[in-house]
Amino acid sequence: MTTSPAWQAILQRIMKIPGERQRLSIALGVTTMTLIRWANGESRPQRSHLVRLMRVIQPQYRTELLEALEREYPEMHLKLKDESADEVSPEFFAQVLNARATIIESLRFWHISEMVLKQALAQLDPNRLGMAITLAQCMPPSYEGKIRSLRERIGKGTPPWMANLEHLALFLGLESLAGYVVQTRRLASVEDLREKNQLLPAYYTEFEVSSAAQPIWLGGRIAGCLLASSTEPGYFSQQRLALLGVFSNIMALALDPSDFYPSELIELRVLPNPAQQRPYLAAFQQRVRQIIIEAAQRQQPINNAVAERKVWQDIEREMLALPV
Repeated sequence: MTTSPAWQAILQRIMKIPGERQRLSIALGVTTMTLIRWANGESRPQRSHLVRLMRVIQPQYRTELLEALEREYPEMHLKLKDESADEVSPEFFAQVLNARATIIESLRFWHISEMVLKQALAQLDPNRLGMAITLAQCMPPSYEGKIRSLRERIGKGTPPWMANLEHLALFLGLESLAGYVVQTRRLASVEDLREKNQLLPAYYTEFEVSSAAQPIWLGGRIAGCLLASSTEPGYFSQQRLALLGVFSNIMALALDPSDFYPSELIELRVLPNPAQQRPYLAAFQQRVRQIIIEAAQRQQPINNAVAERKVWQDIEREMLALPV
């Protein structure tokens, strides 16, 4: 039977990587000699230093190091999970308000939403246990005058998710937690998506174990929701749900007032599963180019934004027509 290495042995191995010893020393605020003593077992670090070590270690070593630390410090996982900041700093609010006031309209959404998602990840997953945060936005009303789906417009993640999640974007409806939150207009969370007989609509995707969503409001109208997923079961405590709610309110500043709709227009449908959606979404850019070319041939040129809007609406209509 093979014995797993102690955490000190893992730290020794990591410190042999060129430049890593110095990087860890600076990140932890200790001398390289102190790191060497920890790795050799000559001194014992404070728990706060171990928690900080888990935060700054390279992602590919995090799981192995955490498992080794938990053999000596069984409470380590709980300390990592309970460390997220519970307030958004006044400085960050000031940065967002400044961006809202100074950035031109065409760039405002992308600039502010990037700021908000990065800050949300930093505070909700400070130890980089694994989280994805996505803005799921209401599609414009259909030809029936009702909102039938949401579209994941922008997303950010920490490992095992990729940093940018736009390539994984889907349409969401009543089958999803995001759809449920927008339809009912209230926050919701699921502690473990792997369990059967869930009371809330949600489906399990790669890496995702627990999930939570908060509506995005403005003046009683709704634009969608901020959806967060974690690799950890039961990760979304009341504190984290409240923090997610703060970020959903800040995200409203990235959107245009026309992106918010009265609740009576929200009548979501059930959307096809991700595997059924992928072929339609993979052809998105090709379809956009084709529409621009055809418009130019008719001598009625349109810009990229208009073409993209039309293609998204066409894809939504096609998927709503599919058998679920």
